[in-house]
Amino acid sequence: MSKLSRKKKAAATPTALAPRDKAMLIGVPILLLAIPALVLHFSAIHQQTASISKTVTKWKTTYHINDEQAARIQQIEIAFHGNGSPFSIKPTRSKEEKHRHHEEISRLMSPEDGAHFMKAMEKDDGKH
Repeated sequence: MSKLSRKKKAAATPTALAPRDKAMLIGVPILLLAIPALVLHFSAIHQQTASISKTVTKWKTTYHINDEQAARIQQIEIAFHGNGSPFSIKPTRSKEEKHRHHEEISRLMSPEDGAHFMKAMEKDDGKH
């Protein structure tokens, strides 16, 4: 074949994607990442709330707490320990901050139960 007999091929024009196709190309991967992230987020929040609720329920009988006190203590616990979301930053607390946190909870209890609570929290190094 000689060079003259070859015809020059026309350059292929690039095909443009329709806006719907562009949206699908971008949207589907985002959804594939966002849905598991949301499920993880909400399940972690649920687990944290359930854990705090379980702890406060134990404290109700141990420290003679009524339902109103228990609800307030649960709010304090969530505010201090966080909602459990894996996307939030959990601050490192100092001993003094933990002590103030336990004092805040103990003030909602009777003086005797509050003292018992503080003693238990100091003994366990604030673990609850």
